[in-house]
Amino acid sequence: MAQCDGVDDDVGIYTLQAFRTFPGTPDECREARLWARVHMRPFPDVADAVELVVSEFFGNAIRHSASGESGGMVFVSLVGLVSGALHLEVHDDGPRTDAPRTAARVVTPDLERPDGRGLFLAAALTKEWGRLPGKGGPGYAERGYTSIFDAVCEQDDGEYCGPMVTWADFTTAVREHRWSA
Repeated sequence: MAQCDGVDDDVGIYTLQAFRTFPGTPDECREARLWARVHMRPFPDVADAVELVVSEFFGNAIRHSASGESGGMVFVSLVGLVSGALHLEVHDDGPRTDAPRTAARVVTPDLERPDGRGLFLAAALTKEWGRLPGKGGPGYAERGYTSIFDAVCEQDDGEYCGPMVTWADFTTAVREHRWSA
């Protein structure tokens, strides 16, 4: 299990650097929430929102991508800056082999449906959120991409079929915390 918590930096711009790879199983969604909760203790003003969004993005990764298939993994990272920005990323393993690819989009919650509220809540709780192609996925190098931004314009056309990074930005009042393990 790859994990790095509390990486010390030379520049002093980070209030938090934490990342971890989780097995892509439903019970690991709880572990991802708990892991996020531990790292959010110094950031009480955004802790609940980050925990909920981690849970939503993780759940979507295992439900809608190959991360939820046998051997699948989900990578989660949290980075805080002294400016008050807190950035979350959840990386999936790309499209499922047993289901058509679905686009991530915010829909108005429907009381008749048991699902479909997660991204609506994520949009309400974050400064902004989005999805980008993950570097290194199938078709990435073949198309000549050198950065995730090269692939963004093709994402909506449905041509990119590799791993995705779902990200969210939060704003916290905490400016000086330094994580200590």
